[in-house]
Amino acid sequence: MSIIRAAFLAGTTMAFMPLTAYAQAGGTAGPATEADQATETGGIRPIIVTAQRREESLQDVPLAISALDAQRITESGFNDVEDLSSAVPNLNISALWGTSSPKVFMRGIGNNNFNQTAESKVAIYLDQVYLSAPSGQLFQMYDLERIEVLRGPQGTLYGKNATGGAISVYSKLPGDYLEGYVRAGYGNYDAFETEGAVTVPMGDTLSMRVAGTYQKRDGYVTDLGTGTKVNNIDQWAARGILRWQPSSDVDIRLNVHGGGSDTTHNNSVHRGIFDPAQLALGNTVKLPGNAIVAGQGVDIFGYRDPNPDPYVNTYEGPTFAKIDLFGVSLVGDFTFGDGYTVTSVTGYETSQRHVLQEGNGAPSTIFTINWGPSDFESISQELRLSSPSDDAFSWVIGGFLFHERGEVHNFYNLADASFALGGLEAFDQYYVQSTDTFAAFAQAELEVTDRLNLTVGGRINHEKRDLDHSSFGTDRNGNNLLPGPLFDINLQESWTEWSGRAALSYDFTDDVMGFVSINRGFTSGGFNTGAFNDPVGALKIYDPEIVISYEAGLRTSLANNRVQFNVTSFLYDYSDLQVFTFTAGGLQFIENASDASIKGLEFELQALVTDKFEIGGSLGLLDSEYKNFSRTNAGVTEDLSGNRLIGAPNTQFNLYGRYTIPTSIGDFVLRGDFTYTGNRYYDERELVELSSEGATVNLDARLAWTSKDEAIEVALWAKNLTDEVNIIDVVEVGLFGYQNVWYNTPRTYGLSVGYRF
Repeated sequence: MSIIRAAFLAGTTMAFMPLTAYAQAGGTAGPATEADQATETGGIRPIIVTAQRREESLQDVPLAISALDAQRITESGFNDVEDLSSAVPNLNISALWGTSSPKVFMRGIGNNNFNQTAESKVAIYLDQVYLSAPSGQLFQMYDLERIEVLRGPQGTLYGKNATGGAISVYSKLPGDYLEGYVRAGYGNYDAFETEGAVTVPMGDTLSMRVAGTYQKRDGYVTDLGTGTKVNNIDQWAARGILRWQPSSDVDIRLNVHGGGSDTTHNNSVHRGIFDPAQLALGNTVKLPGNAIVAGQGVDIFGYRDPNPDPYVNTYEGPTFAKIDLFGVSLVGDFTFGDGYTVTSVTGYETSQRHVLQEGNGAPSTIFTINWGPSDFESISQELRLSSPSDDAFSWVIGGFLFHERGEVHNFYNLADASFALGGLEAFDQYYVQSTDTFAAFAQAELEVTDRLNLTVGGRINHEKRDLDHSSFGTDRNGNNLLPGPLFDINLQESWTEWSGRAALSYDFTDDVMGFVSINRGFTSGGFNTGAFNDPVGALKIYDPEIVISYEAGLRTSLANNRVQFNVTSFLYDYSDLQVFTFTAGGLQFIENASDASIKGLEFELQALVTDKFEIGGSLGLLDSEYKNFSRTNAGVTEDLSGNRLIGAPNTQFNLYGRYTIPTSIGDFVLRGDFTYTGNRYYDERELVELSSEGATVNLDARLAWTSKDEAIEVALWAKNLTDEVNIIDVVEVGLFGYQNVWYNTPRTYGLSVGYRF
């Protein structure tokens, strides 16, 4: 679908279709009059961010940063972290097997490893606490103050695993007076959501805010075997924040939060990859890439999907994905002297994950994987001391401690495929991995002249990992078929790496700032925990990967702050790139296989065309390639140098429009959001059958009415308005002759009603 067609449809349908997700995330958005950016300032309302560990206006930060306030979060219908892809240039997030295995790519840097110990290369923070476990990263977004997305390596202040960037989510804090909201909505697929929050003052110095959300929705993938719908949603989340401010110099927040999800997770569908005629002759010859679609091809046992509908599959047994999250954090800011501040951030996070995956989507199940139960537990402590931010020489120093323990139990039932694996019907895998991290960091900013600023920072990180890993060959019921384990291995490794940043920023005018920077970041090394039957070939240690980035940018506020336009260019030099792949025997592992280069441009625009009409959007351009990359698999050597990095589309485009219509009974607000993402590959070999098969598009719309007293809001909404069918991820299981393919959610729509007090 062309951009012109999408724009036309947005203009003709916004009158009756809006955009607010099943869970109206970010319930703190103000009423329509607050949303009118020109009311109080005469221009775009500033967003205050803390990307550099101090408060400053978004346009004053010499970084490639995007920030979304509560209004944008709510009106764009953001449900979880995955939805940020529609608002941030060069950011792509997808979820496999429900929300249990997110894949986050920023500027082509990410991790397609779906194992439970796989850490993202984009660091994700909730209220300043680092979330390491993948199962805890796609949390629901509700009652939020803002979201900050920092693009590019952020190793100085955000540490390891921030080579791609960092995403920081901030909850709304309790205030000084009683206020709150409640909202409920209903949509197609029998979707129901409710959300609410309330702030309760408890004296002159103490206040509390409680917030929660619940969502349910029937599935949209039909199981041909049973005739039922799968991939339903049933999830909840809640948070309580207690805030104590005994004086203007002390601010302490206790945050207790949790959530859960219990779904029939199979939103993937099956497609065979073999030529039926060749397979009938006993030859496993793949179809051409352009022929591999749902309903074509067969798996290795000869099954052909009878229905080409992308939202249809065949399952023999039940599947599910269960996730439970819980966390506690204590954050304190203590100001003393002439503005020096000590900040303490203590966090405890747990996540439990249990996923049952059925094999190949055929009446005869090839295998099942019982992922879990797994239990990840982490505790972290960060301590920072910062100088007054308005000094000509300002600085922040700090230290960070982190401990995580992950306990995983997986059961691979291969009963129908045992002929290929020596007669063993199943593999029972158990491992415990612990990680201990210590880091010290410092960053300083010097006001060289009234307009020229120099920033220099560095961080030293030491990490130690231990792994106790064992696997047993069993029958389908878990009974051992061998006298002992297939292997029982204890591994230990440690790494010490540094990261840093140097930047110059110059204020050409009061409204135009330019910056250049060089940054070094790294992603931790680790163990290949996905191996279950070949420790020699796959269970090996991989080392950290290193990226050096060079950036130049321009941040502007024009036309009396009615137009904000930002542009950033960047060049990455990547070494020891960690690449996730499958062997010919179906094992998955990570290796330091390649160097890489990435270069790109990013544009961001927000403009008040009139006091009632706002437009904005972003454009991300990428050019990426592997360097010095060759691989031998099943005796065949492939030279992959020059191929594009996985998860790195050449073009990504976001556009929104917002129009306010004041009336005597309240304000009507029309909004449309359009996203275009170019072709991307899901395998480093650039196989056509593993591509996204062309660009993907998405159009959302929303119409909302707010009463004159700003107490009541009624909204109609639609997502994927044109009902586009887009592939969002692919995993090939070549050993058994099929692929798992994940498609986007079809068109959804509904009505929500909210009351604010």
